[in-house]
Amino acid sequence: MKPGYRHLLVCVDLSATAAAVLSRARTLASPGACRMTVLHVVEHRPLPDLDYGLGTLPGLEMDLDTALDSARSRLDALFSGLATDAAERRVVAGIPHLEINRLAEELDVDLVVLGSSTRTGLGRLLGSTAHSVLNHAPCDVLAVRVSAPETGADDT
Repeated sequence: MKPGYRHLLVCVDLSATAAAVLSRARTLASPGACRMTVLHVVEHRPLPDLDYGLGTLPGLEMDLDTALDSARSRLDALFSGLATDAAERRVVAGIPHLEINRLAEELDVDLVVLGSSTRTGLGRLLGSTAHSVLNHAPCDVLAVRVSAPETGADDT
C-alpha cells in the first residue's frame, strides 16, 4: 500500500456498510497530514430532453432536492454516530461511478476508498460502481470488502 496519502475520497452509500468503509479510510488517513472528503452520490440519470410542449417537470426537481436533503441528513447522522474527526462532506446527484471519478480528478485525490460486496446474477452481469471506478479512476482505489447491504443499495 502506498504510504503517505494526502487526500482520500471516501465513497459511502449510506447503507449499514457505510460505517465500515469510513472506519477503514480513517485508519489510512494520517492525522493532520491527510485530507478526507466523504462523498455520497444520489443516483440521478437525467431524462433526455423531451421538448414536446410539456414544459418542465417540477415534480422531478423537487424529488431530487428532497433526496439530496435526505442524503445530507443521513450522512450527518453517520458522522455523529461515529464521533469522527472533521472531514469535508459532499452529496451530489449523478451517475455514481462518473461522479466519483470526476471528483477524484477535480479534487486531486490520491486514493478513492469505497465498499465492494460480492455480487452474483444480474448484479454481476450489469457491473458495479466499484468495478467501474477501479477501471477509470485517475488514482489508487481501495475496495473495502463489506457484506452486501440488505436494502439492495448499490455499492457507492
